[in-house]
Amino acid sequence: MREAGSKKNEVVLFIDFHPEQRKYFHELDGIRRYARPLGLEVTTLGHDQSLVRPLKALLARDRPAGCIVECSAHDHAIPPKTFGGIPVVYLDPQQKLPWRGALTVKCDNAAVARMAFRELSTGLPPSYAVVEYRCPAPWSRERLSFFRKCCRAIGKSCLDFPAIIGEKDRERFQRLVAWVAALPSNCAVFAVNDSTAQEVRRAFATASRSVPHTAWLVGADAYADLQGEECNKDVSSVKIDFELAGFMAAKALGNAMATKNHRGLSNTDPFIIEKEGGAVFGPILVERRKSTQGRGRHEPFALEAVAVIRQKACEGLTPSALAKCFKCSRRLFDLRFREAVGHSVQDEIERVRLESVLEYLRDPGVPIGVIADFCGWRTPIALHYVFRRRMGMSMLAWRRRNCR
Repeated sequence: MREAGSKKNEVVLFIDFHPEQRKYFHELDGIRRYARPLGLEVTTLGHDQSLVRPLKALLARDRPAGCIVECSAHDHAIPPKTFGGIPVVYLDPQQKLPWRGALTVKCDNAAVARMAFRELSTGLPPSYAVVEYRCPAPWSRERLSFFRKCCRAIGKSCLDFPAIIGEKDRERFQRLVAWVAALPSNCAVFAVNDSTAQEVRRAFATASRSVPHTAWLVGADAYADLQGEECNKDVSSVKIDFELAGFMAAKALGNAMATKNHRGLSNTDPFIIEKEGGAVFGPILVERRKSTQGRGRHEPFALEAVAVIRQKACEGLTPSALAKCFKCSRRLFDLRFREAVGHSVQDEIERVRLESVLEYLRDPGVPIGVIADFCGWRTPIALHYVFRRRMGMSMLAWRRRNCR
């Protein structure tokens, strides 16, 4: 991000930081992870409706080496000319930016929709539905569009709950209650983000319908306000790698700064970071909660079994040991579990263990050879086999790709 011999006090400015939301801290962690080895300081400029005026004063006073602008909270972005030649990267813009050569790092909404669909389709639901964000937005429409494509690919239709411009929150909720009340039984519902998923969950409760027993629900983003950490505890969510997003934005900025230093180019010159394959970030996994448990028949034991797996999978829990907890033979228990949940007990144990594996892989300080012991596998070879089968690559390749 800086040449050898350059000043040690160079600063990267992270603009439009929201201290009340955990997503922004993850992005900031990613930026710092890239900047720290280079001796760069990272500072933040908080959210303000009149952001341009304090920004211009700050740029004139401190003259940072580069800027990263967080765009997800706005339908528009600060023009590059505002930065006066300082390299700038736009992180998670809500729509295509109008400026030629503007550097962007975007969320892969297609991957988000596909992961939500895979989670919902596990139990072979008879029908699907999707709920749009309360304000029509490009990212919301993208997720809806790709989710519909997944439905069409298996010959299923998809019921829509569209947003209406100018609709008040109370009117939208009343319309949503009527809509969920009319949904077919065991419908699989994708809400485009977590706040929308919470709306849907409340609408089901108001309509006297139980999630997950009469419908399954998945949201996206898997983050909450710092004051509302418990608000999403019942709803499954596609977890997006916001720390990787910050890292990629910092790396793109570093490339732009190096290009500017060597060639005298400004931040408005063409620089297409898609050529490096680093312009898109996406989901990691689905954080599974109550809203996608207990698929199929109304089997209370399945919810209890999933809860036990969540707690003890990484302690070496086996399907036979779990069956004994419910005073049932291994074969009969697996059949009943598969009918209720849509996959085997062993599959559920592996999925929970792999979530822990991914968390350890994100920490470069944890040797790959010890992860099997931490996550409940008998040998590293067994873990390597399962990881490659499910993820399509080795653990070392995954770590190199996601922890650069």
